[in-house]
Amino acid sequence: MMKKILITVGAAAATLGSGLALANPPHWAPAYGYRAHYRPYYVAPRPVYVMPAPRYVYAPPPPVVYPYYAAPAAVIAAPAFPPAAPGVSIRLRLPL
Repeated sequence: MMKKILITVGAAAATLGSGLALANPPHWAPAYGYRAHYRPYYVAPRPVYVMPAPRYVYAPPPPVVYPYYAAPAAVIAAPAFPPAAPGVSIRLRLPL
């Protein structure tokens, strides 16, 4: 008789305990229909577009081939100011 009472009390405690545990959902997962009850309209999240990184390919520059020219001839430069004639003098009277 005692065994039947203990089994009955254990079954009742398990049933009530599980019912209390399932009464409220956790704070991070609201119950089914939460959005319909507490939010007037549903706004879907914006899509996320992922663009692949650009590919960089190194191409060496083409070789530069310079045309062949003959060596330039040596040229002696003329003096910038010709030598002054004897007896000629230039006087600049500038106030300083």
